[in-house]
Amino acid sequence: MRHHEIQRFRGDHVRIRGGADSLRRAGLVAGSGAALRFADDWVDMLRPDYRTLLREALGEHLLPPNRLCYAVYLSQKPDQLSQWRAYGDDGRGVALGFELSDFTKSPPSFTIVDDGDHPLESHMMTMYRPIIYGHGRSAAYFDMLAARIARDVHGLRDAGDGGCDAIRARLLDATLEFIASTAFCKKRFFREEREWRLAVWGPSANIERFGQLQDALAAALPQRFAGVVTHARFLVLPRADRLVPTLDLGINLRRTLRHVVIGPRCAAGVPDIRMLLASAGVAGIDVTHSRGTYR
Repeated sequence: MRHHEIQRFRGDHVRIRGGADSLRRAGLVAGSGAALRFADDWVDMLRPDYRTLLREALGEHLLPPNRLCYAVYLSQKPDQLSQWRAYGDDGRGVALGFELSDFTKSPPSFTIVDDGDHPLESHMMTMYRPIIYGHGRSAAYFDMLAARIARDVHGLRDAGDGGCDAIRARLLDATLEFIASTAFCKKRFFREEREWRLAVWGPSANIERFGQLQDALAAALPQRFAGVVTHARFLVLPRADRLVPTLDLGINLRRTLRHVVIGPRCAAGVPDIRMLLASAGVAGIDVTHSRGTYR
């Protein structure tokens, strides 16, 4: 069961943490900074846009603008004071507990198509995973992903002219997942949050066919997670002095909602919450009060 309070996904660029070190240990890159180079030019095996993606991610330490990460943050802790203070309107709100294991059953990469069912992009990404806390665990995780890339690189070299398509597809997936996984690493300081993150990677307005790709992705998400995702809409919302790209992802409450915890300073009672749930067609949900107190 996962708990969260956010309904819309905010688009952000995510940052590489130690990725070059893992690729270096796997023998895939050499040097560092401006002198960073790809050993044996294996990067030439990637699609041109993926070469740019990886080069810029490692060289500039951020995900380049042809992919935008939309993420919603959840916690395994349904009743924690720091979470109430930061995300639950200082204890006046409620925590919603979801069962979202359906998001873990599909591989990260998938294909989106146009109105004529012709493929537009074969490596769109969604990931639902727990956050990895601390440099040591993050390094071990990226070492594992780098080793997977290395196996595919060696496989492509050994395959010669035959049997390359499947290995190349795996290499593209592995490379994109390597970069995308930077969205799932945080410093040990935050480990008490016990966070899970649901992330969707979509196009940004800086690339060609932006509108077409965005529309196709919005149409694909309810199909990819049938019965769980009811709709997907890309929006741009004003936040202070900037515009924030967001993804409004409809979650089927009847299928996913399991638990509601009423905040320690929330004026609503159990009957109020049950009445609100009933108005949304949701019944049989466990509703409890926070066991914490601000006194």
